Amino acid sequence: MQTPFPFETIAPKEFFYGREKELSELKTHISNSTNILLFSKRRMGKSTLIKNLFNEIEKDYVVIYIDIYNIITAEDFGSLLLNGITKSQKGDIKSIMLKLSQFFKKTKVEPTFDPQTGEMGIRAITKSLSFDELIEDSFNALFKIAQTKNVVLAIDEFQQIADIKDVKIDAILRKYMQEAKNISYIFLGSKRNILNSLFAYKAPLYAMATPISLKPLDIEDIYNYAKKYINITKETIEYIYELSAGETKLIQMILHRIYINKDDIENIDINFVDKILQTILISKNDHYKALFEVFSTNQKKAFKLLAKYSKELFSEKILREENISRPSMQSSLNQLFSKEYIDKEDGVYFIPDRAFELWAKKNLD
Repeated sequence: MQTPFPFETIAPKEFFYGREKELSELKTHISNSTNILLFSKRRMGKSTLIKNLFNEIEKDYVVIYIDIYNIITAEDFGSLLLNGITKSQKGDIKSIMLKLSQFFKKTKVEPTFDPQTGEMGIRAITKSLSFDELIEDSFNALFKIAQTKNVVLAIDEFQQIADIKDVKIDAILRKYMQEAKNISYIFLGSKRNILNSLFAYKAPLYAMATPISLKPLDIEDIYNYAKKYINITKETIEYIYELSAGETKLIQMILHRIYINKDDIENIDINFVDKILQTILISKNDHYKALFEVFSTNQKKAFKLLAKYSKELFSEKILREENISRPSMQSSLNQLFSKEYIDKEDGVYFIPDRAFELWAKKNLD
């Protein structure tokens, strides 16, 4: 039986809730071919929001979604973009291949077959192409597609382009975005400081997208949805929300565990939620322990203090707890930040994985 509280997969329409306002706002921007910068902390549901948006609008738009989190080179970006465009084309395989061969100057396409689903598809052959060739073919195809139907292109984890140093991807995108008509670009990301720098004054993408900050789900929406499936009070939902620090993924994990155990418990209260959380943390213990063990001694000290205090980390009293100097603390935090174990917003460091933070509070004290 499918859970009504999915947390590891994209929530389908029937289990998607609490984002009606955001969907409406995004649709308004898209109808005017406006570009959007959508940002939030990790695990808040950005990707799920966009996938459900696309499900609602795909009859009227050509929708393209790519996730660039794992890119290492500019060519990786170009290849993902080209294949995203290729996969967006629906209909008869032969007709699509013919059309794409007319759109692309350098790229060849080939049919694919998925033995698990029995479905045919199309893949762009990109291995031997340069970044310039990939980008030229991508935007040549995009512009031609947009001549007959409006296009929405979503690029998830957009901040990753900042790690590509040999090519100014943002400057190249600006050039093509200025030429485009009937195309909305949605840039999604979770590292606010990097995104801000990419769209800052004098940066190539300055004023090229409308910023939207995705806030945590509203408690009332969570309660109204959850009570359809489990007998739970609003007070308990408020406790779950506070415990999860508003993180959508952890809220869903806790509600899922409650849902699968609902027939074995008479009263879903705070004590039961604590037991559920303990079960979740135990299930993640080996994973989090392995992550923590790769830290250096000073990184371990910095992480422990961050999990425990979050603020005033450089006060003498707090530093003395772990016998770490101010320069070593700063250096360790910077190293953990660069490896994405911790994050920073408005100059304040935090642990972006709330479950990891709760595990650390419990096990590292």
